[in-house]
Amino acid sequence: MRKALVFMLAVLVVGAGVLLASCGNDTTTTTAGTETTAPASTESTAAPSGEPLKIGALLDFTGPIADLGPMFQAGIELALEEAGNQVAGRPIELIVEDSATSVDTAVTKAKKLVEQDGVNIIIGPLMGDAHLALAPYMSQNKVIITSLINGMYDVLKYDPPTYLIYPTTVDAQTYPFGKYSVEKLGHKTAIAVAADYAGKRGYAAGWIQGFKDAGGQVLQEIYPPVGTTDYSPYISKIGEADVVMYALEGPQAVSKFIYQYNQAGKKMPMVTITQDGDYTPAALEQLGDIALGIQGESTYTWQLDNPLNKAFVEAIKAKTGVYPASEEANAYVLTQVILQALESTGGDDTYDALWPAIVGGTYDTVQGPLYWSPDGVAVTTMYVTEAQKMDDGEIVISAPLDEVPDVKDSRVSY
Repeated sequence: MRKALVFMLAVLVVGAGVLLASCGNDTTTTTAGTETTAPASTESTAAPSGEPLKIGALLDFTGPIADLGPMFQAGIELALEEAGNQVAGRPIELIVEDSATSVDTAVTKAKKLVEQDGVNIIIGPLMGDAHLALAPYMSQNKVIITSLINGMYDVLKYDPPTYLIYPTTVDAQTYPFGKYSVEKLGHKTAIAVAADYAGKRGYAAGWIQGFKDAGGQVLQEIYPPVGTTDYSPYISKIGEADVVMYALEGPQAVSKFIYQYNQAGKKMPMVTITQDGDYTPAALEQLGDIALGIQGESTYTWQLDNPLNKAFVEAIKAKTGVYPASEEANAYVLTQVILQALESTGGDDTYDALWPAIVGGTYDTVQGPLYWSPDGVAVTTMYVTEAQKMDDGEIVISAPLDEVPDVKDSRVSY
């Protein structure tokens, strides 16, 4: 029977005469060397009395994807607040470090979290190159670590497995959308443009393989470096095809590419991957109407019609003031999965207790059903989305136009 992830919002229901008292415990957070304190949540249970349970997070607050760090952090914090900042009678100490969109920094900060802070669980980092660099160290030290928006298949070669790859591997996530682009959208030839690092090359490779397996032909592959400030030289190289697929490193890069593509007078339709992560509210506001009509692969949209998601959307809007993207949703789900597993282990965060508790579970989440392979690869749903204009003129990511359930990597045993 699927276990629902139920960490309910603490609320004050005056009409029902329910009064929930504050537990009085804050979450300690270290971000880029600065210690801050998240607001204490209200909770009906007694204050925890056990030793603090430390959870680390590697998020990007500087570098080309600096805008994503606060979004991931908001999702983590919301899940902790809903749990009363405690689990199994132990207060939770969240220690957040800035991985700075840098592999070297991510490795340095990860070692600090493990060797100085003594964490056994780390949420993040985002970039695929960092996953590859961290995997052997995490396996050797038996520290559980997560991806944030998909992960690299190559981390699975280390024993024991300690990487939770969520929502799935980068190439497995985009493979179905490559096939969809041929079979449902009718494109026969394509040009692929992807950021030149392991993660986005992996995303592009999955889409390209799916496109080819469905009978399509990829005529060009173009790989601008991460942090490109002007895409014009790369756009000028784009030839003629039925569609252009782009896979860039984040909302700023995607917005710049779409804008310059239109400025160059290009008329070929485009498709994209990780649309839910790239189409943040700020990016859509900046792009306006030029974002409309581009279909993309998503692992989440705030318009998913399920009760858990509706409650989550309202909670995030109350916390941040905007609709959530996959950054908040992914971090929220991963934190809830970890908390539920910790509850089942009685707060034991050692690898031997926590890993089987996580991967052995089946969950209902804001994104839909979730389960794991024994070596930590998630199985979730792929959604097709696009930007749409609301009646008030606001541009938002759409409800699913189509979906592929139970996306799996064919190289993984489930």
